[in-house]
Amino acid sequence: MEFLKDLIVNVGVLLEGLLASAGLPEVWVRVIMLGIGGFALAFVPLVAVIFLIWAERKIVARMQGRLGPNNSGAYGGPWGILQTFADAIKMLTKEDLIPAAADRWVFNAAPVLILTVAVLIWAVIPLGKGLIGSDLNIGILYILSLGSGGMVALLMAGWGSNNKYALLGALRAIAQLISYEIPQMLAVLAVVMVTGSFSMQEIVEAQDVPFLFAMPVTALLFFIASLAEVGRLPFDLAEADSEIVSGYLVEYSGMKFGQFYLSEFMNSFAFSAITATLFLGGWRGPFVARVPILGSVWLLLKTLLVFFMLMWFRGTMPRLRIDQMLGFNWKFLVPVALVNICVMALADKAVPLGARPWVRAGTLLGANVLLALAVLGALAAAGRQARQSAVSS
Repeated sequence: MEFLKDLIVNVGVLLEGLLASAGLPEVWVRVIMLGIGGFALAFVPLVAVIFLIWAERKIVARMQGRLGPNNSGAYGGPWGILQTFADAIKMLTKEDLIPAAADRWVFNAAPVLILTVAVLIWAVIPLGKGLIGSDLNIGILYILSLGSGGMVALLMAGWGSNNKYALLGALRAIAQLISYEIPQMLAVLAVVMVTGSFSMQEIVEAQDVPFLFAMPVTALLFFIASLAEVGRLPFDLAEADSEIVSGYLVEYSGMKFGQFYLSEFMNSFAFSAITATLFLGGWRGPFVARVPILGSVWLLLKTLLVFFMLMWFRGTMPRLRIDQMLGFNWKFLVPVALVNICVMALADKAVPLGARPWVRAGTLLGANVLLALAVLGALAAAGRQARQSAVSS
């Protein structure tokens, strides 16, 4: 029973003992263990994405009353699960086409780079108590910095295709990513300021009260900005098939197109895990102190809850125009995020040292409520002024 109590850690210890007993030098045992850990860390999200694609098709089809995904017939397997595997096989076997005038090296490197970035994010996400690929003391900064790698990959895809529509789509996608990185970083900065650490594990351990309840405005700012960063509705103009003929990946087919598609879902799943870590307490939950492996279960449940919100948005919300998207960011999200930083700093300083977690959470929540009321009041006043201007003109 003790072995099952912390299964993953104990399996690692057992495997390391077997390698050491085989007579391998200590350095090689360490290298092999790191390789196995890295492979497992990359393999889990890659496999999970297959089932997430299936789940999104089924759930969104239920929301929109679409018959296809929920009536796949005998060839779709039980509940249509085999359809996703069939799509994966199709991507792998489909003909790989490269435009004659394309920059082949840049064109071929772009999907590899964007998929690599999607995998590297998982290195610092705490999957359980003491279960993390690398507990960097700048973990959240590491995650945010990887966003620049995704931007470079999009630019490489658009430029390497030697297609004016692909290039325009890439430039528009980069404008979106750069813009929404600012409120996203400001929201993360509020969490870091309250926690006092960039480490993902320390952020989880600091949440005696989940930050969603202590800082709901900050959580909402991060959620909206991250939706745009991963290109989910209503911010999916980066590859909208009705806008600029599918954007930066218009020239890609087969496995290369599959890599872009896979990275999008991996980024969405990683964003869900990061949101759960920053604002829902991560792996913390009942009975985790007694059975540490339950921490991974709690994190998975919270991550799936956030991912369900993404599916809900995709099934119910319309797409924004690029001018609406950028205007919403620069005229609303960024100013609110800047004010939020100042409010959180003042509220955190107002809490006396050694105060109980609920006292601190209540103070932060009160400041967030006042900020939300001020924002709603400003929006109402702006709306009245706009209506009066329209009537007078």
